[in-house]
Amino acid sequence: MQTLDPRLRGDDVPLWKRAVRSTTLTALLFLVAPTAQAADSLDNRIGEALFRRMWVAAPTATQAADGLGPLYNARSCATCHPRAGGGRPPDPAVAGDQGVGYAIKLNSDPVYGRQIQSNATLGQVIEGRPRVTYREEEVRFPDGETVRLRHPTPVVENLGYGPLAEATVMSARVPPRVHGMGLLDRIPAEAIEAEAARQAASGGPVAGRVNHVTVDGKRQIGRFGWKAMHPTLDHQDAEAFSLDIGMSTPAYREPWGDCTPAQTACREAPHGDSKQFEGLEIPSTVIGLIDGYLRDLPPDGSLEAPKDKAGTKLFADTGCAACHRPSWRTAEDPAHPALSNRAIYPHSDMLLHDLGPALGDELPMGEARGSDWRTTPLWGLNRLAAKDGQLSLLHDGRARSVTEAILWHGGEAEGAKDRFMALAGGERKRLVRYVLGL
Repeated sequence: MQTLDPRLRGDDVPLWKRAVRSTTLTALLFLVAPTAQAADSLDNRIGEALFRRMWVAAPTATQAADGLGPLYNARSCATCHPRAGGGRPPDPAVAGDQGVGYAIKLNSDPVYGRQIQSNATLGQVIEGRPRVTYREEEVRFPDGETVRLRHPTPVVENLGYGPLAEATVMSARVPPRVHGMGLLDRIPAEAIEAEAARQAASGGPVAGRVNHVTVDGKRQIGRFGWKAMHPTLDHQDAEAFSLDIGMSTPAYREPWGDCTPAQTACREAPHGDSKQFEGLEIPSTVIGLIDGYLRDLPPDGSLEAPKDKAGTKLFADTGCAACHRPSWRTAEDPAHPALSNRAIYPHSDMLLHDLGPALGDELPMGEARGSDWRTTPLWGLNRLAAKDGQLSLLHDGRARSVTEAILWHGGEAEGAKDRFMALAGGERKRLVRYVLGL
């Protein structure tokens, strides 16, 4: 496999020309001489193929595809985000079930790093097998209906490098959906800051905050991740390559991913960094193609305002809309006129809110404290059914329904939860149907 002539790598050259490494495919593309519109479409198709690509361990003859691990959780982006959707926790009732993309975050354990890696390349030792156990609690509504909530306890079995440090904190995560992220990326930063200022000035219990993060020496607002730790799509994607797949990117240049100095075999194993790919395993061109594919993914839900006016009023009267802000307007974007200056309906204010100790994980990130979580966009929840019609909601997938997710809300959302519980059974069902229809 050969790379393209360096003369084709300028910033004015479409990504597809700079990314194609096959001599045969390159010749075919130049014979076709695609238009700019076709080139954009081809960029997205290549980005989708890279999103689905199963990376392999180094060394291989095809340097463009190697560099996996040595310790990792998944071999592709699509492993954790099947059909660009979210993940789910392991089912304790199914022996050996590992869930989909389920991972356990750590507060920088001196041996295990920032995340437990459950897979390893040949000759390496896995860090452990993430599992979860549940304690159930029955919650009764005033009208007699009952719901059982699952209190999760994350567990790591078969630790490969000895016990975790005494001070290490574990917090489980399931991967979020990636549909519609390009539109969220286009919400003006000043508009999100203004929403935080408006809530603070209201004097009410709901007062969301921006998670300011510093990347490459620049202070920015966090938009993505359960605690809004990532200011841009490419930063979130780069961290996922490092922690989940064990591959280096421009933002995370270590070819061994999350392996710590204590894991010498991992750091000394063969890696896929290459001079022809910027000294990395995932060069900026590849990240750019994947980001482009994700930016153009439409949301699972509607791009139009909800048509259920009664449901909209019930959603607001219950207090859900205080955090799950229904609409935003995207910024001007001449390069993407279809996404420019348009109303969108993610039902999220993009801010951090304290949801109380029941959801707290004692794992602060940036300005986000342990009980702070970014308001999850609600569009497309009807596409999230993971198994047998069940959902996997909240950061660790503990909630199997919209009702369960609401009942876990505390802190700033305590009042909204109480008003939901006080609704008559038919009204509660109507509100749930409204949320599932967004």
